[in-house]
Amino acid sequence: MPPRVSWRSFWLMILGCISLGGCSSLPELKDAPRSYKLTSAPDSLIAGYLAEPLAGHPGQSGVLPLFEGLDAMVARLALIKSAETSIDLQYYIFRNDDTGRLLAWQLLDAADRGVRVRLLLDDTASVNIDRQLAVMASHPNVSVRLYNPSSHRTLRALSFVTDFGRMNHRMHNKSLTVDNRLSVVGGRNIGNEYFSNDEDVEFGDLDVLLTGPVVEQVSDQFDAYWNGSNTYPVELLTEHPVQSDELAAMYDQIANQKRQLEEHPYIQRLTKSPLLRHMADNRLEWFWGEAKVLADPHDKREGQAEAWMITPLLDEFQQTRERLVIISPYFVPTTEGVRLLTGLAKRGVAVTVITNSLAATDVLAVHSGYKGYREALLRAGVSLYEVKATGKRPSHSWKGSSRSSLHAKSFLFDDDRLFVGSFNFDPRSAWLNTEMGVMVNQGELNQKIHAWLPQFLTNKTYQVKLGSDGLYWHELSSGKDIYAEPQAGFWRRFMADVLALFPLESQL
Repeated sequence: MPPRVSWRSFWLMILGCISLGGCSSLPELKDAPRSYKLTSAPDSLIAGYLAEPLAGHPGQSGVLPLFEGLDAMVARLALIKSAETSIDLQYYIFRNDDTGRLLAWQLLDAADRGVRVRLLLDDTASVNIDRQLAVMASHPNVSVRLYNPSSHRTLRALSFVTDFGRMNHRMHNKSLTVDNRLSVVGGRNIGNEYFSNDEDVEFGDLDVLLTGPVVEQVSDQFDAYWNGSNTYPVELLTEHPVQSDELAAMYDQIANQKRQLEEHPYIQRLTKSPLLRHMADNRLEWFWGEAKVLADPHDKREGQAEAWMITPLLDEFQQTRERLVIISPYFVPTTEGVRLLTGLAKRGVAVTVITNSLAATDVLAVHSGYKGYREALLRAGVSLYEVKATGKRPSHSWKGSSRSSLHAKSFLFDDDRLFVGSFNFDPRSAWLNTEMGVMVNQGELNQKIHAWLPQFLTNKTYQVKLGSDGLYWHELSSGKDIYAEPQAGFWRRFMADVLALFPLESQL
C-alpha cells in the first residue's frame, strides 16, 4: 500500500510550486518537424467517388448535415476506411471508450496501409492516455500532438494552479479530413455519448460532411495548429521512451478487444445505417453552395480580437434582417450579447434562442450564468426555448448530467445562411477557447432546418415565458404551464442559485 500524503504536505507542495513558478516546465520545442496537407491522386478512390458531383457544381462546396449520432459515426468510419493518402483529426475530447477505440483501430489500420495519420488533441483530452497516444505515435505513419499541454503529466490539474493564465485557454476545434477531399466539421467530440452509444447520456448534436473548395480551408487551419507554437509532439511529454515491443503489444490487445466488440449491438446498428447504404451507392444528397471556414488562430490568447472568429460571426449577426435562430447548449449572453439580441429584436428581427434547461444541462455553472438574462431577453421580444431532459431519469442530482442534452452549435441567419461548428454563444468560446466552424450560404439547407424546428420545439422543449409573477415554462406538447425549473429537483435548483452568486461569467 503506497504511503498516504497528508493535506498539510499536499498544500505545502502546491505552495512550493507556486513560489517557484511551477514544479516543472514544458520541454523546449525546437525540433518538431513541420508537415502540411496531402491530397490524394486524381485516380484515388475518393477522388473518383466525388468526380461527378463536383463536376456538376464547379467552384461550389457540397454540404451534408449529420443530425443523428449513428450517421455521424458511420461517416467518420467510412472516411477513414477509404483514405489512401492522409487523415487529419483535431478534437477537444477523444475518449478511450467503444467509439474512441473503433476510430483508433481504423486509424492504425489506415497507417498500416501507408496512410499518413496526424492526430491533434487538446491536452485535456489526453488525461490518462498519454502512454497509449505515445505508443500509437511510435508507428512510422502516425503522429500525435497535444495542444497547450500541462507541464505536470501526473498531477495534470496542478498546472491550473501554477499556470492558470495559460492553461485556461483550450482548443475546442473539431474536424476530421481525409485525403484533403472530404471533411467532417461540427459540434461532436469523440465519445460514446456523441454517437448514440451510451445508455445513460445522449448528446443531440450536429456535424456537416464537406467536399469541394471548403475542404482546403479546413486543412489549412489544421496545418496552422499542427505547426503552431502551442502544439507539442506527445513523445516529448512522456516520461519514458516507448519500447520496441509496446506497439506489438497494443496490436495484440486490439485483436482481443475487437473480438469482444464484434457482437456488440452498436456494431449491428452501424451496419444497418441508411447513410452507409447511401454512401456505398453514391446517393448522398449534397447541398451545394458557397462555404467558408471560420476559425480562431492557434495563438488566440496572444493575438488581437480582429483576427478571432467572433469578429466575422458578429458581422453575420448584424447583417440579419428577418429572422435569427441561435442553437447553443451553453448560452451565456453577457450584457453585450443581450444588447446585441435586443437590438436585433427592436429592428424587427425574429430572434429565437434554443438552449438547455437546468435539468438537461451537463454543466450546472453555465446555467447559473445564463438564468439571470432570461427576463431581459423575453422583455425585448426574444423567443426562448429550453430543451427537456428526456429519458427515464430526470435530473434531480446537482452534480450529474441528464440523460439527454443539447450539444449542437448552429446559427441560422435569415433564410439563406447558417453556421455549424464548435462555437457556443458564451464568453469562453468568444474570448478563451479556440473554436472553428463553417459558414454556409445555402438557402435550401437553411430552410430544411427551419422546417424541422416547429416539430422539435413542440416535442423536445419548453418555451420560457414571462408572466406577472415572473418566469414560467410552457410545455407545447401538452399545453401545461410549469412555475418552477421543470424536471430539476431542489438541490439542482439550489446549486444553480448558489453558483450564480460567484463572479464566474468570464470563465463560462
